[in-house]
Amino acid sequence: MSGVGVGADGQVAGAGRCGWTMTVVANLCLGVIGLLPFFLLSVYVSNLGRTGGAPLGWTLVVVPLTVGFGALWFLVNRGLRRLNAPAHARGHWSLAALLTSAPTLSLPVGALVSGAF
Repeated sequence: MSGVGVGADGQVAGAGRCGWTMTVVANLCLGVIGLLPFFLLSVYVSNLGRTGGAPLGWTLVVVPLTVGFGALWFLVNRGLRRLNAPAHARGHWSLAALLTSAPTLSLPVGALVSGAF
């Protein structure tokens, strides 16, 4: 890579504010993508009590999809973490989790506002 310096602590030199902007945008996008695994996981968990166990077909779809999304989220945020100051590591992970869950959390709020509940 030419023009990109990496410090001894693993932080990309000169990232600063750009790192936080990229964290916000990437995690909101991941939150939209994560709606599918969240929906499938909620259907899977809600059916566990009714079916008397975990149906194998659902398990073979939901578990790899959820684990894959979790791995994608972790890898993206581990890369984005390098763009922020080392002192803000905990803030990065908290912000990333909040932003990723924002699209999912907005669904019940939207339903309440529209009167669907």
